[in-house]
Amino acid sequence: NAFFPAHGQNTHRLQHDPCSWADEGRQSVKEITQVVRPSPAASRASRVDWAGDKRALQRRSGGAGSSRTTERKNRSISMSTRLETVQVGAPTGRLSDWVIAPVQFNSFERLTTVKGAFVSSPVFSCFGHQWVVMIHPGGDNISTDGYVSLYLGNQMEEAIEVQFKFIAKHPNGGEDICMRTGKLKKFSPKGSEVVGDVGPAHGYHNFALRSKLMDYLVDGALIVEMHMRTNKPGHQPAPFVPENPFLRNALADFGNEETADVRFEVGGAVECGKGRRKRAKTPTTAFHAHRYPLRMNAPALADMCKVGDDSPTAISNVRPEIFEHLLYYCYGGKIDQDDLQSKAKEIIEASDRFGIVNLKLEAEACYVDTVELTLDNIVEVVTYADSKNLALLKEHCMDFLSSANKIEVTEKVPFDSIPSYLMKDLLVAQARCETKSNVSGDLGLMRVSELRKLAHDKGLGVDGSREMLIASIKDNGEGGESES
Repeated sequence: NAFFPAHGQNTHRLQHDPCSWADEGRQSVKEITQVVRPSPAASRASRVDWAGDKRALQRRSGGAGSSRTTERKNRSISMSTRLETVQVGAPTGRLSDWVIAPVQFNSFERLTTVKGAFVSSPVFSCFGHQWVVMIHPGGDNISTDGYVSLYLGNQMEEAIEVQFKFIAKHPNGGEDICMRTGKLKKFSPKGSEVVGDVGPAHGYHNFALRSKLMDYLVDGALIVEMHMRTNKPGHQPAPFVPENPFLRNALADFGNEETADVRFEVGGAVECGKGRRKRAKTPTTAFHAHRYPLRMNAPALADMCKVGDDSPTAISNVRPEIFEHLLYYCYGGKIDQDDLQSKAKEIIEASDRFGIVNLKLEAEACYVDTVELTLDNIVEVVTYADSKNLALLKEHCMDFLSSANKIEVTEKVPFDSIPSYLMKDLLVAQARCETKSNVSGDLGLMRVSELRKLAHDKGLGVDGSREMLIASIKDNGEGGESES
């Protein structure tokens, strides 16, 4: 991930336009020059830093022109004069015009390609905030080999939301390289911790192959255009646009018998204990659904419904209450957290059976948060996790074993009952505990959640073991956006 070095550490002082860049006292390097030419829109935006809520002020004062003073002695009326509302802060509204800052890295070919090493620009101003652009010519610790990383960093103690894009234009009219955010990104204050997708810097760990960028040099310099825009200053409200009604309409059609083209009969028999022949009989419950959401979100369940067959599809070994949760999720619904916690294992098993991957992983994460591991139940939990391909739960079990007292583990845990191939996961957990340095770029030591996010960003499947996730990520080298 990108980070902010201390002044004088792994930084280069760049020549700069005194009107656009603030001198941070960094060491000058003649080979690297960075130029920013603010557009007229940027100059206008920098003069407006604060805006407020006119209507709130009017409500507190009783409305424009409502203040009156009655002079009782002569019965004359004195009218007050109302000035324009003083705007404080920038209310949410339409986005400003794009501000373009060309950033020029001279002698790009000679910049270090050591992984994790970076060059940081001097500070420049835009939208009343100070920024830096950081480039990792050899990629950051999480980049695919051969790729260059590029980040935009907030240098202020205040947060701001900005939409941005990096563009490297081909000098001979070829195809431009463009990486952009589709929405406003929240930049937290400088030096703050990353929380979810909010951090002090945003960018791309795999911006472009370094070998490809060599064809974009102009007199040895790499020029990257930094495009930025934010909420437009002023008090005009954003235009009202109704949200896409698909999800609301889909949920409204959930269980609609008149429009349904699929019917399920759920219940009738539920398996008892393992190895027993008898089954507990339960009453059946009818559910009506539609093929389209099932085909998109529960492919295995959709395949059980034969086209043209009006007879109900029988579903056994699932309680009707659990099956209703699954159907509701397929329509875009959100399962109540209490239900998810109390029925996590049942939801995991049913989701795994019918191919509802996202719900399976959500229930798994909930189960990991609630399960209490002990040396007495660790074998039972880890073998269950392995049988359902629950990589996050397996990792949780291995973390527990690696941090437990080794003597007690050897005395109480029957390792003969644990599949031998899971020992690799245990060694990975042990290595992660012993490694003090940053291992975020090492796929072999990455946590399951990190691997799943990487796979998801690349459009790959996320339901698999650690080995499956790592293999699919390596087979697909193209990277996506990262937060820092």
